[in-house]
This record gives sequence, structure tokens and C-alpha cells, in this order.
Amino acid sequence: MNPNPLSLRPFRRPSRQLTLSSGALVLALGALAGCEKTPPPAPATPPPAAEPAKPAVPNEVTVLVTGSARGQLLPVEGKGGAAELMGRWVNDEKHCAGPLKDGQATCPDAGTLALTTGDLWTGPAISSFFLGAPTAEVMGHMGYAASALGNHELSYAKDSFLKNRAAGGFPFLAANLKVTDASLAKDLSMPAFQVYERRGLKIAVVGLTSQKTVRTAMSGRAEGLEVTPNEDALNTAVPEARKAGADVVVIVADQCPTDLQPVLAKHADWKVSLVAGGRCGTEAPGVKTEGDTTYASLGRGFESYLRAQFKFDPAKPAGQKVTGVDTKVVQVSGGTPDAETAKRIAEWQAKVDQALGRKIGFTKTGIPQDSPLMAKWVAGAVRTQLNTDGAILNKGGIRGGLAKGDVTLGSVYSALPFENSLLTVKLKGEDLAKQLANPDALVAGFTPAGKGKFKDAKGKPLDPQKEYTVATVEYLYFGGDGFDFEKLDSDPAETGMAWQTPVVEWTEAQGSTEAKPLEKLIK
Repeated sequence: MNPNPLSLRPFRRPSRQLTLSSGALVLALGALAGCEKTPPPAPATPPPAAEPAKPAVPNEVTVLVTGSARGQLLPVEGKGGAAELMGRWVNDEKHCAGPLKDGQATCPDAGTLALTTGDLWTGPAISSFFLGAPTAEVMGHMGYAASALGNHELSYAKDSFLKNRAAGGFPFLAANLKVTDASLAKDLSMPAFQVYERRGLKIAVVGLTSQKTVRTAMSGRAEGLEVTPNEDALNTAVPEARKAGADVVVIVADQCPTDLQPVLAKHADWKVSLVAGGRCGTEAPGVKTEGDTTYASLGRGFESYLRAQFKFDPAKPAGQKVTGVDTKVVQVSGGTPDAETAKRIAEWQAKVDQALGRKIGFTKTGIPQDSPLMAKWVAGAVRTQLNTDGAILNKGGIRGGLAKGDVTLGSVYSALPFENSLLTVKLKGEDLAKQLANPDALVAGFTPAGKGKFKDAKGKPLDPQKEYTVATVEYLYFGGDGFDFEKLDSDPAETGMAWQTPVVEWTEAQGSTEAKPLEKLIK
């Protein structure tokens, strides 16, 4: 017997169950449905906000041109300076830093083009002691697009020029520099022009070097090169630039721009808009217009720059787009220096201070660059230290004066920036007199005694047949500035000494102080 009979009892539903007819079920479901609210329609997705319209790029391009930099990276008497100029360009001209890549600026819609007339490296010690490398680096950062080839670009060795050109990142242009022997010239072939595009305007920059470039280069540094007449060079370069699509033709020259006026007046068909240059003597920087061409004379260093604003109509055909140009020479004084440019200059200044900061003397008044006292100091020191009858240097070799205060090694390199070695030659009195009569001669040991006549240090007239020993520099020996030393003495005695060395040695030996300043010790 199953002890738990309930476990076997089958489960049965209760006999009285609630049953709904099909009609009642429909009514019940309908009632339930009536209790629900119809959800509101989803809000429409708002259209994406329209991006703000970009401001229209103005139909205007500004060409910025500086004169020969000559290594003047730092301000002079509160004026100029590369960092100060760059600060002005960034804030006032909306110029952007470089270096350029394939001629294009680093910022979008760039509307400036920076150029220079050449002669960049030689000058203060911050540049010349490092053979121009600081100036090349700084100008590359400043976004220069091109330079004319200056007559002192080759004052250092070829390798130095090539390194500086690479560091700057911009080409040197010289339509009037012809390669006569490619095996000698090698990498010194320069393009005649280059075309740059800014905001749709194509600007051809044509370069002209000085007629003295090959003559002023040290022996062996300009071999295989020849300077051709300006008119011949431009008669080829300008039409070629037009064929390349140029809307504007600009000439930058290591020459006084007014010297080019007669040539351009004969060729109105060239339609040159702007000629910028230097080497105008005492002429103050400024602009003047003749016909459709503006001539801009620029000073040295970064004390001023030319602003040339070209307005144009992009709808017009190539070569006819320009509708107007406004030009002005802007002085650089005060303002906020560009921080990055200032930082680079400070780094180079620290290097030169470390190398050349040693004090060797003192001057209470300073010694001006073109003064007779400067000539006596430099040429006199060379003559004394080399123990020669005299010394013949050149006025153009002195590129700065001595500021009042401490005289350092750097002071000497700033005044005498060129890379030159000393040698001695033996000349007969009659030949020596002709060299002394050269208007570029800077002389010690001999003094004028009438037209074409000279006296020695003891006051005696030159003996036409007597042999005199004269110190000079390598540049002059090989014919620089029209001297004939090589023809007169084919076997000079090479000292192996840089021309700054005897000046440093003599100056330091004087022991000048504030009580006994250098200017009082120069005889």
C-alpha cells in the first residue's frame, strides 16, 4: 500500500474556471490599449552648423627688401638688428618665419616675399669670426627667399660660401655672372632669376652682382667666372622670366639702383616694376619712380627695409595682373624683437664672447672707421710687428670702428672681418711709389711728399733704386684693388699670419687703460 497516497493523485484543475468569450477578450484588450499614450514624434535633427566663412585672401602681395646685411645681426646705436626687424615684419607685415621650402613660405596664404641685395657675411665678429655662418642661419629663419650675389660673398673660401648658402636655404641670383670655365667654377654657377608665387601672383626676381665681384674675390675663389654688362644680362634674363609666367619683374642688385636707370630707360618693354640695390655712397635710403619703374636705394644692415605692396586683379591675363604698387622705406627702431630670432643670435653671441671676449686694451673716445687714427692703428701695428719698412693695406678691408670702452679680440675681428693672410714683398723705390699712390692704399711707414713722391719713416725721399720691404695682404698681392705686387715680386715671403694677429699683439702690448687710452698711444 502506498504510504503516501496523495502523491499518486493526479492533478485536476478546479471545475469552476473563469472563461472569457472572444468578444469580451477584444473589449478587454481595447480597454488596455486605451490606457496607453501615443508617444510624441521624435524631434527633427537640426542641420549641421555651417562653418564660418574664411576671410577672403586680399589681392595684395608685399615684397620686403633689405640692403647688404654685412653681418649686422645686433642693433647699432639703438637702430636695426635682425631680431628687431623680424619682430616688425611679423607684427606689421604679417610675415612668417622660414626657412622656405621650394620657395614657398611655411604659413598658408602667405602674402610676403623677403629679398636682400647681397653682401651678407663680412662685418662684426659675431658673423665674420664664424665665416658668415650665424648670418646665414638667422636669415634662413627670417624667411628670406633670395639674395643678389654680393661682391664679398666669396671673401671666404668657396666651401664657406656653399655651406652658408645651404644653411640659409635661399638662392643667390646673378644674371650678369657668366661661367667661362665650368671645371674651375664648379658649384658657383648662379641662376639669373627665380619665379615665386604668392596668392596667385607670380613674381620674378632677377639678380645682378657688382661689376667688382670677380676682382674683389681672393685669388682662386672666383676662377672660371666673368661679370658681363648689365644690359646684356637683363636683355636675356627678363624675357626668359616673362616666358616663365611672371606677372611682376623685380631686380635686386649689389649695385646702386640709379646706375641702372639709363639701361632700363632704353627698355620700357621689359616692364620692370622695381629695382632695389645699395652702394650709393652717401645717398640716404629712399625711393623714386621713373615711368613705371621704382628705384629703391637701401642702407646697410637691418636698420631699414623697403616695403613694396603690389595690388593685382587675379582675373586678368598673366603679365597684366598688377593694378598698382605702393613703396616706402621703413626705418627699424624700437618695437618688440622676435623671440626666436633673438634666441639664435644670443647663442652665437655667447660663442663669440667665449672665443673673443678677452680684453686687450681700452679706448676712451673710440676710433672711427674712416679716421686717420684707424689707419695708423691697423697699418702701423702690422709694420711694427713684422719689422718692415712699411705696410700697405686697403681702406676697404676695414669694416668698422672701435667703440669706446674695452677693446677685445672681438673688437679687432669686427673692424677687420676678412679672411686674409700677411706676406712681405721687396720693391724698388720707383715701383713702391706707384703702389703708394693707389687711392685705396692704407699706409704706414711712408708719407706723401708732393705729387707722386713719398718719404720714408726717417723723412728721407724714396730712393728709386733702393729695395724696400713692405708688408701687405694676400688679397692685394694678387691684384685686388688694382695693386701690382705680384708683378713686381713673384716670390713673396709668406708669414702664415692672419692680418688680425699683429694688430692684436701690438694693441695688447701697449697695456692701454682708462688713464692711458689706446688713442693716445698710437703714433
